[in-house]
Amino acid sequence: MNVLSITPIHIISTGLAIIALYITAFAILFKNKSGILPYLAVLMIPIIGALGIIAGNYTKK
Repeated sequence: MNVLSITPIHIISTGLAIIALYITAFAILFKNKSGILPYLAVLMIPIIGALGIIAGNYTKK
């Protein structure tokens, strides 16, 4: 039994989690009618940019 094996289920579930993260970040940006810079941040800094958008939205409330 290999402990560090990556199976197709791991790859698919990670991909779905990243897609959900991007959908949530873009939905927040559309809802807030943001300018172009936050969209560029999400695209240029993939995971951290999306997490920053989501965290910033929850701390703003």
